[in-house]
Amino acid sequence: MKSALELAMEKADEAVGGAEGIRLSDEQKAAIDEVRKTYEAKWAEQEISLKGELEKAAGADPAAWAEAQSQVQTQMHRVREQLFAERDAKIEAIRNP
Repeated sequence: MKSALELAMEKADEAVGGAEGIRLSDEQKAAIDEVRKTYEAKWAEQEISLKGELEKAAGADPAAWAEAQSQVQTQMHRVREQLFAERDAKIEAIRNP
């Protein structure tokens, strides 16, 4: 009798194309790596910019700073989701030409 872990691993193997899995060429791997690096850099730029906006509001009264912090956090989440969705779409296009 198989354990739950063994059954789950078999299902995972089937979901990614059997025991062979998905085979990527070296060019595809390099392209995916480049896309990931590019989008990590884009995210870092955006994060620094948004944190800079938050620092500008640090001198304000506590209520205004709390509001600014909330807005920046919301914007950071939205930007991050957008960038990573773009990244994931590009990676998927590379995997499935």
